[in-house]
Amino acid sequence: MKQVSVKIAAILVVSILFFACAKTEFEPLPQDKLLGDSLQTTYSIQQLITEFDTDSDAYTDTINSKGGLFTVKKIVSAQPVVISGVVTSTDVEGNVYKYMTIQETKPNGLAMKISVDMSGLSAIYPLGQRVWIKCNDLVLGKYAQSYQLGVKYINLTKSKLKKSTNTTIYRTEPGRIPPPIAKKIIHSYGLPEPALIKVDTLTISQIKSAGPNIINKLVCIKNAYFTSKGANNGYTANLSDNELIFAPGTNGVGYPQSREIQDGTGSLFISTSEFSKFANNVLPTSNYKGNITAILGWYNDKEMSINSNKIYHQLTLRKLSDLGKGFEDYHLNNK
Repeated sequence: MKQVSVKIAAILVVSILFFACAKTEFEPLPQDKLLGDSLQTTYSIQQLITEFDTDSDAYTDTINSKGGLFTVKKIVSAQPVVISGVVTSTDVEGNVYKYMTIQETKPNGLAMKISVDMSGLSAIYPLGQRVWIKCNDLVLGKYAQSYQLGVKYINLTKSKLKKSTNTTIYRTEPGRIPPPIAKKIIHSYGLPEPALIKVDTLTISQIKSAGPNIINKLVCIKNAYFTSKGANNGYTANLSDNELIFAPGTNGVGYPQSREIQDGTGSLFISTSEFSKFANNVLPTSNYKGNITAILGWYNDKEMSINSNKIYHQLTLRKLSDLGKGFEDYHLNNK
């Protein structure tokens, strides 16, 4: 027994020495793999729009003109079609839902809305995250005249009868990208750098005259205040006392609620989902005046020609703290 014990001990010592001398450290991962996977940008957002935009829209086309309110065009190319930018949206407070916005970092860069059928996108693509999107086989389209990237979606709840052929035409629009596809085509790289996000400081008058190139961008309006009014079909309407919150319930319909702001140069609407964390917060009264940062949207689902008296721009607060300098007391009083 003693000899057996000695032999076992000898084997253990040899084994320990062998593994101690063996290489147990692995080569470190290259930084580009550790921090994600970047791609080569081949298209600017403007180039993407120029090449793949369409105004063909059977649902809103008329005899005399193209509708162009809800469109889709598949991005088909033998070469990689890759756009890039920095994530400027966050869904942590529930007012941004199943989409993200990216903005190019170059001077005069544009922004794009990316529809993805996933909640909690900010856990994967947080504010300031650099991303590359391979657009091949996605669709570029307009939803209520506003550009989006997504997949083709046929909206069976929206249709019209084409009398000349007695056929039903359904509205086609950019739908949400399924998660398995999104994970393959959206590439992130590096750690989030919120400092990369550039906010355009504009007056409401400047926003309304700037044209489509600022849609989906992050804007800051100074000296802005809430008027305690809302919207009715694009026009300003008075709110009742129980409506003086960001977003009253809609009995499950789910449309965003609009609240008017002004800055002395004009007025716009801030749109808020009833499912946001601050939906039931009391609106700031007009004595609170300061900086409001928001994603600038556009919504026109009916008008073939723009009615200059109506307000089509929509502002989306990413989080309640987007009410910035000037609203400090409001935040203190509404904790």
